[in-house]
Amino acid sequence: MSPQAELQNEFSWSQSRDSTFNACLRQYYYHYYGSWGGWRHDAPADVKELYVMKNLQTVPMWTGSVVHQVAHEVVKGFKAGRPVQLEAALARTRDRMQRDWQDSASGRYRNRPNRICGLLEHYYSASVGSEDLRETMIVAEGCVRRLYGSHSLETMQQLGPACILECEELNTLSVAGVKVWVSPDIILRDDKQRLIIVDWKTGASSRGEETIRQLSIYGIYALQAHGGSKQELIGVEEDLRAGETHVQPLKDWALEEARRYMEQSTRRMLSLLKSREQNLALIRDFPLTDNLSACMACRFRRACDRG
Repeated sequence: MSPQAELQNEFSWSQSRDSTFNACLRQYYYHYYGSWGGWRHDAPADVKELYVMKNLQTVPMWTGSVVHQVAHEVVKGFKAGRPVQLEAALARTRDRMQRDWQDSASGRYRNRPNRICGLLEHYYSASVGSEDLRETMIVAEGCVRRLYGSHSLETMQQLGPACILECEELNTLSVAGVKVWVSPDIILRDDKQRLIIVDWKTGASSRGEETIRQLSIYGIYALQAHGGSKQELIGVEEDLRAGETHVQPLKDWALEEARRYMEQSTRRMLSLLKSREQNLALIRDFPLTDNLSACMACRFRRACDRG
């Protein structure tokens, strides 16, 4: 893209976009439309503020993000022949969390909301302090320790670095002509030529329909990107919070159900647009949720006068 080219708000689909759409239509509007362009210096003040809100994280979300960053570095180091020892990984976790907490508490994140950590709890002046940070760091360190004893890391060590096809790389596939964003935690190919899709979890493990769907979407992408047989496709949920591994063979029916779900979700999203061609949305077509309890964890509740 040339320096003069204007970045366009093109429609696309992702699991997180679908979750937001199902949680609250107004939140969805603010996230994908109302905050668009808020990074520009000449953006209106209300759009800039929506952009700040869009990039906020709750403490549990942030904890998961830090663990994923460290896990990514561990896997990348193993693949490059520069293994990261557990104590080094724990030190990185602590350092990153302390730096992020300071950036958020000081309000520094407002300078670059998409690059510097801003916590929802600080933005809304919730009562959080050093004890909360210590407790959160204990949770994150526990997840990192369990990563080192996980089934997926053990599998990589047994098979060697060449088995790693991808590690948290942002990619796309096309479903019914719509761009779908995917970022599997790990894709491996084992010695039996099976594709293994690994999903790290740091919060509550659902082990339900949504987890199978997410693994299946990654499976559809993995088959397109790396080839292989649908009969040799395995999904693995690594619950780093509980130290449990859940293996889920990804059958053909699960892939087809995931594909149908994406198509149906896309149609529902597009049906609310004023213009599908321009991806143009009007706030009046995206009402507030009636579930007030959901508002407490919403980034945008100040914009709705609910926080």
